[in-house]
Parts: sequence; structure tokens; C-alpha cells
Amino acid sequence: MSPSKREEIDEPTSAYVIADGFAGAPEVPILESELPPKSTWKRHIWSTLDVDPDEARFLTKLDLCLISSAALGVMIRYLDQVNITNAFNSGMKEDLGLYGNELNYANAFWSAAYVIGQVPSNLILTRVHAPYYIAFLEFSWTIFTIATSGVKNTSQLYAIRFFVGLFEAGHFPAVMYVASSYYKPHELARRNTIIQVFTAVGPLFSGFLMAAVYTGLNGHAGWPGWRWLYVICGLISFPCACWTIFAMPELPSRIKPNWLYSAKEIEIAKRRMPTEVKLHTGLFKWKDVVRWHKTWHVWLFPLFFLCNSQLSQPGGSMIFWVKSYNSAQQTVFSVQAINIIPLGINIIQIVGALASSWISDALPGSQRWPSMAFAAFMGIIFSIALGATPVHPPDRGSRWALYYLTALAGTSAGVTWTYVNETSRHDPEKRAYVSAMMNAFAYIFSAWVPIFTFPTQNQPYVTVGNYVTAGFGGAMLIVSFLIGYLDHLDKKRAKANFEIQTKQQADAESNRSDEKEMADEKVTE
Repeated sequence: MSPSKREEIDEPTSAYVIADGFAGAPEVPILESELPPKSTWKRHIWSTLDVDPDEARFLTKLDLCLISSAALGVMIRYLDQVNITNAFNSGMKEDLGLYGNELNYANAFWSAAYVIGQVPSNLILTRVHAPYYIAFLEFSWTIFTIATSGVKNTSQLYAIRFFVGLFEAGHFPAVMYVASSYYKPHELARRNTIIQVFTAVGPLFSGFLMAAVYTGLNGHAGWPGWRWLYVICGLISFPCACWTIFAMPELPSRIKPNWLYSAKEIEIAKRRMPTEVKLHTGLFKWKDVVRWHKTWHVWLFPLFFLCNSQLSQPGGSMIFWVKSYNSAQQTVFSVQAINIIPLGINIIQIVGALASSWISDALPGSQRWPSMAFAAFMGIIFSIALGATPVHPPDRGSRWALYYLTALAGTSAGVTWTYVNETSRHDPEKRAYVSAMMNAFAYIFSAWVPIFTFPTQNQPYVTVGNYVTAGFGGAMLIVSFLIGYLDHLDKKRAKANFEIQTKQQADAESNRSDEKEMADEKVTE
């Protein structure tokens, strides 16, 4: 690469490595070897436009294959996760007699399995062949998704949802981990967010799919539309899982030349990310887990994600709110409309998440915490607004708009995942552990909190739940400020250590020069 494009900045900005310990601890941060290059206007559009041709070709292959397989996997994962809500509101409730909190309990079984599988799955990932492992997860939950079409009672539903959750548990952290193993910090935010927005594309697709299936297949072969939904979801998931086998790359420590990546491109990958080259085998050491828990990342990022996971609950009430206008005497909204109207939330979330990542990259030092704080603030405002206004106001559009705007509380997840990867860049195993802990903490609370805050039998009359969600938003706001502050301290320490090292190197060079001059003088004498 030409010097003009690879010239490094004089001072550290966002790419750094910190020693273990809370900010202010005696350990001294060290500077990461790969800092963002001086950028041109092109990098603000897409980072691949600002590197040499060989690296650009390699990154383009990654974008087309890794990002596409990760995004499709995330889409089908969320499609197969949330389709139960669409099915519930499209005849499943009546067919299975789910008139209590059975939907909450089914989601609790899913969440419990999701929590159980999180940490083991993500740690296993660093020791196996990533494409085959991730595809195995996708194939497994696909089988159980199709099996849901044949459930006859709640016991079968709970059991199948448990296994769906167990196999889905390791997927999202796994694809984020693989992406963070190939992309540098200044390249990661937008790509992570593209993957993240497919968590909204899945539910968006599920709503349209339920409407289409209900219209075209309801009653076909004697099956109601909601049962056909699970079959169609499975048929959609299967080819996506096949694509993962071919498109998802091995981790840099295991990858070898193949049909997609040449030996030269693999060398580029390893040169770009030297911390990812070490091959991890054997068991994890307890002392490493203890060491990780002495850092603020292991505590604050999961706490932030725990709060963030609750902010989607008010928007999730919208489908019940739309259906509540129907009665035995009058049908205001059709089944198709009930499934389609709430999808505006997903569209706003997709646009907002993409905007959040681009804005975060454009901020001085690529600051991440402002996007996180903005999402928390939006969660507070619109949760309180929903709790303080009538469920069925004279102006239906006002509450409709409030439900849609709850999407703004879900725009920071991609940036948050990037932040985690940036701050644990030096330790791949710790990065995998923190990522798994984030999802685990989020779903530990998602397994039981909605049972009390948003009980299905009370929907959409969940005023208390909206206020509780605002409380989670307040906690999330405080944690985002604290993360930003501790990260700032770490960067100051990294910069100070960088200056000390630079001075020491200069002094050492000066001493060597003086010694050489003295030796030359003695020879002359």
C-alpha cells in the first residue's frame, strides 16, 4: 500500500489495548499496533474505497460472503424466534386454547435455553471450524421450527421452543465474533450494524409472511395458516444455512487457501489482524475468567444490554393493540392488517440503526457512547408517553405514532457490539466471553420480566410495564455515560503510555548514538 494511504496518525484515537483492571488500576494500557489510517473522504462512505487494490479485493469478498451469510443467518434466526407472536395472533391462540400467559411461558422456555447455551457456545466457537458450527446451529433450529407446525398442546410447544432457543443461543455472538476477527475497529461499526439490522428484518419479514401465508394457505390440506407459517419459515431457513457452509470463513487462526480466498488474501487477513492468528485449543483456564472479571467490560456491557433488551417491550404491544379493536360484533382490522401494521417499527429501527452507525463513525474519535445514550433517552421518553396516555385515544394515530417511535430505542445495538470488539480487541477469548455474557444477561431478564410487566392476558393494557421499561431506560442511560467515562480514562492512559514509550525509545536511540560516537572517537585516537 502506498505511504500516502497507510500513513498512521500521530496520536492514538479509538484503537487501543488496555491492560486488565478497572480504569485507574495500576496496570498500564498499551497502544494497539494497528491504528486507523489517515482518512480521505472515501472512507466516510465505505472503508474499502480507501485501501490498496489487493486489500480492497479481499475486503469486498468478505463483505459479499461473510456479511451476507451472517445477515441471512441473523434474519432467519429472528424470523424463527418471533414467528410465534404472529402465529399467536393469527389463530394459534384459539386453536391451542392459549388464553392465559402461555405465550409468556413459551417465550420464557426459549429464553432459559438461550441463556444456558450462550457462554458455552461462544467459547466452543474459538476451538472448532466456525462455518460448520454456525451452519449446524442454523440447521438444528430449522428442524425444530418445522416441528412447531405439528404441536397439539402447550407441553409440546414449550419443549420445542426450548430447543429452538438452545440452538439459536450461540448464533448471533458467533457471527459477530467472526466479523470482529477480520475487520479493524474503524471498519467494524457499519458492518456490525448491517448484520444487526437484520434482527429487525426477520420480524419484518415474519409479519408479511404471516399475512401472505394466511391468505394463500389457510385451510390448505386441513391446516390453519399459522401451522403453515412454521413450515414456510423452515423452508426459507434451510438454504440460508447451506449458504453459511460455503460463505462463512474460518477464523483467521484456522483458515487455509480455498475456493474463495487465495494464500495471498489469507496472508493479508493475518497481517491486518495479528491478534487473531493464535490457534486456540484445549480447555479454558479459570485464571483467565477471573482476570476478565477484573475489567469493567465484563460488567458494564452486559448490564447495558440487559437494560436495552427491555426497551423493545412497549413496541411489542402494538400487535395486541391493533387486534384489541376487533370484537365479536365488529372486525376493524383483518388478520393480514394485524400482522402488517406493526412492521413500521422494524422499518424505522433499520433506518435508525444504519444512521446511528454512520453518525458514530463520523464523531471525533468515532465515539460510540453517544449513540447508546440517545437510544436510552428515546426509550425513556416513549415508554413514559405510552404509559401516560389512553390505550384507545380518540385520535388513534397519536398512539400509533408512539408505538412506531419506540423503534428509536433499538438503534444502538450494532454500535454497542462494535464498542465491545474495539475495547477487547487484544484478547479474542475475552471478546467471545463478553459477547456471550451480553446476550446471556439480556435474555436472563427477558425470560421472566415480561411475564410480570407485559403479561399476555393483559395486553395491550400494560401501563405498569411501560413505566418499568422507562426505568430500564434510565439505568441504561447512566450505564452508557459510565462506559463512555471509563473508556475515556482508558484512552488517556493509553495515550500517556504511548508518549512514555515513544520518549523511552527516543532516549534509547540517543544513548546508542552517543555510545557509537564515543566508540568511534576511541578508534580514531
